[in-house]
Amino acid sequence: MKRKPARAIVVGCVAGSLALTALAVPALASPGTAPGTNGDPEIGADGWVHVEPNGTVLGPDPYYPKDGNGGYRAENYKVDVKYDPASKKLDGTAVMTAKTTQRLKQFNLDLQGLEVSSVKVNGAEAKHSRADEHELVIVPATVLEKDAAVTVEVVYSGTPAAIDTPRGKTGWQELPGGGAVAAGAPHSARTWFPINDTQMAKATFDLTATVPDGWSVVSIGAEQQVTRANGQATFTWKEAGKVPPQGIAIGIDKWEFERGSLPDGKPVVNAFAPDAGDKRDLAKKLPEVVEFLATKMGAYPQSSAGGMFLPKSTGYTAPAQGRPVYDGSADLSTLVYATASQWWGNLLSVEMWKDTCLMDCVAHYATWMWDEKNGADLAARYKEIVEANRDKPEFWATNLGDPGAGKEYATTAKGVLLMHALRKQIGDAKFDSILKSFPANNKNWNQGWHDWELYVNAVTQQKLNDFFAAWVHGTKIPEEKFLYPQGAK
Repeated sequence: MKRKPARAIVVGCVAGSLALTALAVPALASPGTAPGTNGDPEIGADGWVHVEPNGTVLGPDPYYPKDGNGGYRAENYKVDVKYDPASKKLDGTAVMTAKTTQRLKQFNLDLQGLEVSSVKVNGAEAKHSRADEHELVIVPATVLEKDAAVTVEVVYSGTPAAIDTPRGKTGWQELPGGGAVAAGAPHSARTWFPINDTQMAKATFDLTATVPDGWSVVSIGAEQQVTRANGQATFTWKEAGKVPPQGIAIGIDKWEFERGSLPDGKPVVNAFAPDAGDKRDLAKKLPEVVEFLATKMGAYPQSSAGGMFLPKSTGYTAPAQGRPVYDGSADLSTLVYATASQWWGNLLSVEMWKDTCLMDCVAHYATWMWDEKNGADLAARYKEIVEANRDKPEFWATNLGDPGAGKEYATTAKGVLLMHALRKQIGDAKFDSILKSFPANNKNWNQGWHDWELYVNAVTQQKLNDFFAAWVHGTKIPEEKFLYPQGAK
């Protein structure tokens, strides 16, 4: 289906310069407005149905059509877990507060691999069953009316397991010292608690986690007081900002902590797993990195900061909200990337997974800007990479706007070049303006390439459709005029 413009963007010129007099209204899809299972309008859709404000139905995510669920909007998750590192067993109770978007006699949550013992909806026992790989199907005792407040309690247990993806494992993974960590995209949270697992469904998050004495728990958000009793320690973390599911993380290990603050006073909590102490110097660079990125992207958007530093290599870093998970190979560029993802990835998230490069490639380009601050010649770097790959069709073959399921994160090399070429095409001032204004004007929302291209055209007052066709949607090396815009050589 051809997609219609999601909204209007009004720009005005003042004294020869660009001024935005009305900015983009976020195009948040509305779940559950399309019929659910078997066309029954009182059954929440199995898979988030993307619907634009103008009524255009985009349907489920083409890569992961079972992601998320319709019929309600999650507002908060309160997750209470108890984990035994010796047996690897997890016992949990998750309470979701939500608001219905339609009448509901049935709806789903996403939970992978764990056994559910009971479900209550608004305090009443509800029927539940499992379907497909990760669907928890819930039938409340009475039909839920549209716009009703709902509380769903799920009691569950089992041994969590990771999800295999082309880029490595995501979700719950054991650590070398006997602990565990759960993080990553596109899916992670559903491996250890029930959730509406789509990046479109952001909610606040509270975690209470109990482990044997000697172990500790790190998550996202603000650290609360630890309580101890009967040989057990209970850790509590509260994330008051809305977070996408892929921005949620938990780490259980014999952590060593370092605490501090950013220049603006926001708390910093860094946690180092055993044998990861060599990352302390890297962690100390965070305030400087945040201060630099704030000049490019605006004020740091999260309520807290820090990181979990692991001794092992998971193959990638997971930029969890406010507190990324760094594997053993992390370096300064990794720290810059994960911090930039707090704007481009968590504050503003992708609409569909085919849009991943829009966020991820901006965050990776931030590492170039950091290098530039420290003396790097980006024009020379860009030219060297372009010329080294000029005659390699496979380098240019990725469609950045639709790379294919499982290849969402295989776009970085070409995507970073796109961002540099765009910067040279529109100029530093407008590029910097867009880096700040696009996530700020879409705070806690989701956008995709279509939205971005409309926005950039409006802000720059340039017709960049051919540029985007060549770089974002093309599968060949761009024409020379797009490959080397003004100042790119």
